[in-house]
Amino acid sequence: MKSHRIRIVQVFRVEREIVIDINAPDAQAAIDMQSENDAPAFDDSRWRSSWTLENEEVEEVEEVDAARVRGS
Repeated sequence: MKSHRIRIVQVFRVEREIVIDINAPDAQAAIDMQSENDAPAFDDSRWRSSWTLENEEVEEVEEVDAARVRGS
């Protein structure tokens, strides 16, 4: 037996959800206010993420590819 280099590529779908409180006269006004502003910071601990693996590919790494990866 001998060693073989392989590449694994995974493609995920990520859904993120956060629940926040906005002071407004009604729900539609709160939605409109948030739509005009940025979402909370990406690293806000209230975000909940769900990862779903959509695709995975496994392939042999050609020597030319391996040399290019090492040279990068």
